[in-house]
Amino acid sequence: MKTNKLYFIIGLLLLQGQFAYSQKISIELSAKWVKGYDVFEKDSTIYYPELIITYRNNSDSNLYFPKVSNSRCGLPNLPYGTLFQYPIGEYLNPNYLKRAKNHGNYSNNNYTVEISNSAHLFKGWYVYNDTVDFSFSHAIDFVNDELADIYEYIYRENCRENNDSSNMLKTHYSTSEITPENILHKFKDLFVFLKPGEIYQDNYNLVAFKLLKGNFTFCVEPFLPDYIYAELFNKIKTPLPKVVGEYNLYSGNVNSDKITIAF
Repeated sequence: MKTNKLYFIIGLLLLQGQFAYSQKISIELSAKWVKGYDVFEKDSTIYYPELIITYRNNSDSNLYFPKVSNSRCGLPNLPYGTLFQYPIGEYLNPNYLKRAKNHGNYSNNNYTVEISNSAHLFKGWYVYNDTVDFSFSHAIDFVNDELADIYEYIYRENCRENNDSSNMLKTHYSTSEITPENILHKFKDLFVFLKPGEIYQDNYNLVAFKLLKGNFTFCVEPFLPDYIYAELFNKIKTPLPKVVGEYNLYSGNVNSDKITIAF
């Protein structure tokens, strides 16, 4: 009953397409409400949505492929933000908290959130205003930075054991590491492995979107590549193995949908 009230008060609108399963892989978006702690007042509890990305194998083959989005502690990665270069050891600095709390209110704006495998997005979420031309790099909206800052703050406050210089390397690879053995073990959390009819789900915390308000349409790039970009800074295009264990690589078009959440 409480969940239904929240849907009504905040005005969550879910727009999901109907899948014909014309492709071997479907990537479906949905959302659910969860109870958690307030970002800046840890003694208070709030409700916020989580985005659920569901991967579905519609074929009769065992398939594997890279995820469309990586995460840190269930938090989405956004490619910009002012806190990324801020020393992690100074997270208690009042100026650090001020940066994270100094966000705007975007309740009258409409945004698209593209969840993409593209190299320039580093498998991140790219938020842009529906009124701008996404083909231009200067179309980056301030809301993208503010979301990134809030999530960086949450990450450092709640995932301290992972706050070390090697953490970023866990989501990046060198070209020599792209082997079937490493994909099955060392980097298994960055890929999806599905047998016929199976599904796999990842959940992503949307509390920062709730804080900023606005109307956000989430969508997934409807294509899975047969390569990844290795090396952290040089971004070398590296083919993926055709077979990993009992799984064959899937690349190409996928069924995908959109979901709009209005705060």
